[in-house]
Amino acid sequence: MAVVIGSLLLAADIARPMPPAHGPRAPTRCPVAPPRVAAAGRAGPCWRAMRPQALQSSLFRPLFHVGESLGIPRARLVETVGVEEEQLARPDVRVPYTALQRLWALLVEVGGTEPLAVRLAQAVEPTHVGLVGYVLVNSPDLGTSLQRYCRINALLDPRTQWRVLQTAGGMRVELHLDPLDAWAPRLQHPPEGLLVTLVSSARILSGEDWRPTRVCFAHPRHAASAAVEDFLGIAAEYDASAYFVEGDAAAARLPIRHADIELGNLLHARAEAELAELLTHEARSWRERVEEVLAAQPRTGDLVPTDVASRLAVSERTLQRRLREEGVTFAGLEDAVRRDRAFQFLRDGRLPHFEIAFLLGFSDPSAFTRAFRRWSGTTPGHWQQAQGAKDGSA
Repeated sequence: MAVVIGSLLLAADIARPMPPAHGPRAPTRCPVAPPRVAAAGRAGPCWRAMRPQALQSSLFRPLFHVGESLGIPRARLVETVGVEEEQLARPDVRVPYTALQRLWALLVEVGGTEPLAVRLAQAVEPTHVGLVGYVLVNSPDLGTSLQRYCRINALLDPRTQWRVLQTAGGMRVELHLDPLDAWAPRLQHPPEGLLVTLVSSARILSGEDWRPTRVCFAHPRHAASAAVEDFLGIAAEYDASAYFVEGDAAAARLPIRHADIELGNLLHARAEAELAELLTHEARSWRERVEEVLAAQPRTGDLVPTDVASRLAVSERTLQRRLREEGVTFAGLEDAVRRDRAFQFLRDGRLPHFEIAFLLGFSDPSAFTRAFRRWSGTTPGHWQQAQGAKDGSA
């Protein structure tokens, strides 16, 4: 998804006006956009077979800002992502989706009763994402900006797709979530943050206090829903069949403030070229491949680097070198997989702690407890009790 967060900077949120129609028409085609599945389960448009499976590192900047506003130490945010901060500062670095999931889980755990969507929207600046952002701020109007973003959003987040449809009263912008990002609607705040940021970005680009005519979220209301609606300026619809924002046709004609149209055309051509180049390279990072192999094992710790390298059809030496180039280690990835599985087992509450310890590859429950203290600062039992209290209050 989201949560996917490349779609954070869908800076232009309303399509260029089209001839009147009765009801929704065929969506604007995005030839380079990846397949997504809407909340209602519809398949997204066609996509090239090769697609990167990682996010641009700059997309984590506003999420770190949200985390720090909740009082989360930056060191903990960096540790949760699992990528060195120096790497995150480089615009050419790609970060696995698993890191995004871990970061959002932490934000919701700490500040789930806060309007995280609003905090995210307030932290986003289009130019923070480099080339894509500069294309958007140098488009002539919101409609053009959206059309361009529809083509080049994969430079930021290849698993997030936005689709534009014309309606009788204007247009609809739909968010489509990949099945791999099913965690995002469960956490509620990630997809909500994308739509709220979409609205906020339109306001930033146009300089107008634009209000959508309709906003729908495919998840239930929560403690911060009223604050989200205050920011949007309208009552949102929750438990909807899809995630989308609707606006009138006039919004598409809102000009982008201070846009350099000629520069925008040049930058858009550059973005198209970079996207074509990106799609010719291997889709997934080595970090993500290793994490997938480790996470697929019934018991964490059963595979050593040689085993994983063999499954990935490379030598152990090559694997270790590739991981070093991405700023991670095999031991660090194994620890991250253990951590994620530990929290998941404890959330489920179906297994006793000694069995969880075994499945995570620990010699005994005390070793599991020590590791869990390192991950969370508390014991497994206390953490479960705290989660139960939160669920009960919710």
